[in-house]
Amino acid sequence: MEQVHEAVSSVLKRRTVKSSEQRRAEILEAALNLFSSKGFHETTMEEVAHAAGVAKGTIYLYFQSKEHLLLALKRDFMQGLTDVVATTVADAIELLEAGKQADYRDIIDDILDSVVDYHRQRREAVEVVVRQSPSPDLVQEALELERDYLALVTSAFRTGAEFGITQTEDPEMTAHLITAAIRDNIATSLCYGEPADLDRLVEASKQMLYKALAPNIEMPPRRPRLVRTTVD
Repeated sequence: MEQVHEAVSSVLKRRTVKSSEQRRAEILEAALNLFSSKGFHETTMEEVAHAAGVAKGTIYLYFQSKEHLLLALKRDFMQGLTDVVATTVADAIELLEAGKQADYRDIIDDILDSVVDYHRQRREAVEVVVRQSPSPDLVQEALELERDYLALVTSAFRTGAEFGITQTEDPEMTAHLITAAIRDNIATSLCYGEPADLDRLVEASKQMLYKALAPNIEMPPRRPRLVRTTVD
């Protein structure tokens, strides 16, 4: 009887209706694991479906193709990065709006450190989204994934200029240049291992931004800050 109960329980568990969001997340997690371990081109949709515990036909209800799966992984990765940076920017804006002093160099440090931490903690995703490019017919959609992130960085530079703590005549283009020159290099470096000179890259990026965005006022000597630590 006990074995019968266990069997019935197992069937009922499999029949449990999951929300579409949960099912989508499970498919994406399975795809990420397979793309990372086996390779994007070597992985089939049938294998992703099996790893996610769904029928092959079910997976196509969520994603039209393997390329759309990759695009979704890229979208989720960029959304997470945007949220992380948005939190850092929001903290800085609240400080400024409260009339408190803020050193623009500290804000630059916080933003860059949050970007590096995010990529370090998601190495598997970095390897997949950086190494694999979408098919030609999805390139435009892939480029659109950067839109919110670039808009956020643009807003940060524009706000800094409005409060007089940074200067830039073209916040939008500055955001594009910094994303291409710094964030993309950080992602590429982490994609192919833990480079010995990553800390140098980050520090050089900070120094470049200090000088490029320096306000038109003399800044006081910088106060020492506590070293930020992250928990993986």
